[in-house]
Amino acid sequence: MAGFVKEVTSRKRALEDITERLLFPWGYPVRELPLGEAVGRRSASEIINDRPYPPFSRSLRDGYAVRHLDAAGATPGTPLFLTKTGEVSMGVCPDFEISPSEAAAIPTGGILPKGADAVVMLEDTELAGGWVEVRRGVQAGENIILEGEEIHRGERLLVMGGMVDFKTIGMLATAGVSSLSVIDLRISILSTGDEIVPVETKELPPGCIRDVNGWNLKALLSRYGFEAKYRGIANDDGAEFERRFHEELADCDLLILSGGSSVGVRDHCSEMLASLPEPGLLVRGLNIVPGKPTLIAADAAAKKLVVSLPGHPLSCLAVAFTVLLPLLMRRIGAEERECGTRLRLRLARDLAARTGPEEFVPCVLGADGSVAPIAAKSGYISALAKASGFICIPEDRETIRAGEDAEVWLWQ
Repeated sequence: MAGFVKEVTSRKRALEDITERLLFPWGYPVRELPLGEAVGRRSASEIINDRPYPPFSRSLRDGYAVRHLDAAGATPGTPLFLTKTGEVSMGVCPDFEISPSEAAAIPTGGILPKGADAVVMLEDTELAGGWVEVRRGVQAGENIILEGEEIHRGERLLVMGGMVDFKTIGMLATAGVSSLSVIDLRISILSTGDEIVPVETKELPPGCIRDVNGWNLKALLSRYGFEAKYRGIANDDGAEFERRFHEELADCDLLILSGGSSVGVRDHCSEMLASLPEPGLLVRGLNIVPGKPTLIAADAAAKKLVVSLPGHPLSCLAVAFTVLLPLLMRRIGAEERECGTRLRLRLARDLAARTGPEEFVPCVLGADGSVAPIAAKSGYISALAKASGFICIPEDRETIRAGEDAEVWLWQ
């Protein structure tokens, strides 16, 4: 089976076919976590707001609560005078109402008294005895936020599969969500290759390199809400590799392999994946560059996935970002199908390409909003530290010229 990488499948078709063949989404283990510990994880269910926010109408400025019609038309040259009727204290519901031609002092965040529908900012007023001089008019709703205006009762706070992060945790806290169920897939990462040694190795033996892919993959998955266990390195010996493979697969929902660069090792891995229960080996090569020698297999009955990624670091991360993560999103049934952001950006310089494979080229954003490709080979490691993401060149596209728009997949 040494020629299996010639039987390539397009990335999009592979994702669609696997999703349909395996009847995604599959169920998944869940874990209840306190809100703080759920940061960086994906919600196992949709979270709906059960109360309006804010829970009361409140002021956005220090000033005076008024009826906006009483302040209409006020200017520094023609001020209006309102009767000061009271003062709102923080954390206390006012026990008075605003009647026509009245104003009440109110701090930022104070509860708006009944009858008031706007707040005049303190700097636009002057207090003179029992009178409030208003030197600027306001409209209804100005400088206030109404009860339930920001988050309605029944509004969705987090989609199923959505991440708890700095963008969403504030709404969850506001709504009183102190704990939630998160997706707790068991993901294991196993690096392979006789030339791969642990990162703590001080002196490299001849021909050896420290493991990079295992740590890159763990960090990438964590960034997008999937916790994974790094399970170390398996050598290329047939019997030992097979033992480790079955041992690891028995204890996880998704096993990610990386490495095994020689044709013989790839063949052995392909044969092992093909021997899995139905459907076994689903993909034996992808029509992408870098990342062609990618294998994807599954045991549908046991709800287990295996993804074997290329050994070169740049290839490994390119496939993980463009295939593995989208596959995971489909597996859990998340609304979003990819991670990161996709944009059309102007290319800073020519980018040579050839028709045939879909290509992913590391790139960096420029200060002017353009994007420039980074010259990198599949074995490069440093390119990832500089890159903002990848330029995606479709299968039917050749060279993209400077000034033309290109499809860019950003990490963010």
